[in-house]
Amino acid sequence: MTDLIGTTISHYKILSKLGEGGMGIVYKAEDTKLDRIVALKFLPSHLTTNDTDKARFIQEAKAAAAINHPNVCTIFDIQEHDGQQFIVMEYVEGQTLREKIKDERLKIKDAIDYAIQIAEALKAAHAKDIIHRDIKSENIMVTSTGQIRVMDFGLAKLRGSVKLTKTSTTAGTLSYSSPEQIQGKEADARSDIFSFGVVLYEMLTGQLPFKGDYESALVYSILDEEPEPIHNQRPDISPEFQQVVNRALEKDPDKRYLHINKVLTDLKIIQKQSESEIGPSQSSRNFRTSSTRKKVIVFGGLFSLFIVLAILFYQFNLSKPSYVQNKSIAVLPFKNLSDNKEDEYFSDGITEDILTQLSKISDLNVISGTTIMQYKNTKKSIREIGKELNVGVILEGSIRHSEDRIRISSQLIDAREDRHLWADTYDREMKDVF
Repeated sequence: MTDLIGTTISHYKILSKLGEGGMGIVYKAEDTKLDRIVALKFLPSHLTTNDTDKARFIQEAKAAAAINHPNVCTIFDIQEHDGQQFIVMEYVEGQTLREKIKDERLKIKDAIDYAIQIAEALKAAHAKDIIHRDIKSENIMVTSTGQIRVMDFGLAKLRGSVKLTKTSTTAGTLSYSSPEQIQGKEADARSDIFSFGVVLYEMLTGQLPFKGDYESALVYSILDEEPEPIHNQRPDISPEFQQVVNRALEKDPDKRYLHINKVLTDLKIIQKQSESEIGPSQSSRNFRTSSTRKKVIVFGGLFSLFIVLAILFYQFNLSKPSYVQNKSIAVLPFKNLSDNKEDEYFSDGITEDILTQLSKISDLNVISGTTIMQYKNTKKSIREIGKELNVGVILEGSIRHSEDRIRISSQLIDAREDRHLWADTYDREMKDVF
């Protein structure tokens, strides 16, 4: 591709080159119609060699353009020049996260802040069923004010269609790939969470968790080796933060976080705890106490719920088989009935914790979290959901948090007859947590 600096394409005047990589060349340009600075990303011709590839790219770019979030780089337009597709997107002034990490060792509080912003971007994308597939520090921009912008959502499906080899991707991209991506399996939200875990590890240590001098050695490391514990290099990291990274980097997708909302919940609790330890005001101390108590309440409540639910499920399955066509259950996303938006992450965390516990029953078919999240705030009836998922019973519930009280309500329903089998409410004051 010839150098375009100084030329005008459509109504875009090319000012300078911003970067070049395996997924194309990026230029800084002036939009002469709207009088603004934008970035143009020209894709390599081999990525859109036929009409099918072009159609896939345009479809994905359109979907990504629908993401309206302060932590996602906005896509303005898709055009073609001399047979090459290019994206017109927001120009983000700053440096990549990779450059930021090389320049300085990040403070723990900054790493947590960046992590939350990246997770917020992923949450916005996953809510629209868009999987990035190429999360890495090079695709994350940090502005001068510390705001994060995740780039290249428009290339998500295109990246997913490219085989991970030296001829089609860089070693850097491979270093962030999940085990299932390397094995050629379909990538889902959990693949993004694994790559996010790699970025977390890199932010905290300045190094990648999986290493190899050549491609096969790197692949072996990702599939079979455990990374060096972060606290060996960062003794100031909290056990809770270490646990978040470890869970995100689980090689088995089923052992990873099922949903980015749960990651956000844990990161925000860690952030509040960190702020309290650095210089706690009365309000931050109260929040920390509240967060800790919430976790204890949920653990105790969910453990009881798990025991009761397991007993009831098998009781109904064995003694009254008409209630249950097969050993299957769907746990609908718990509804947040509180005014506080923070409790939305809390309710999603409850859903995921229940799924994790139920999945431990070997002969019980539990519908995955990725599948059930599509029913969040759904208007469909229990019968409709049961038929679509082919499950015998459905668990649904809600949480309500008001001042010093929290209530978790749950009910087990026969999906065929839309009939309640069991219901219970956990209503506690914070002071009664123990």
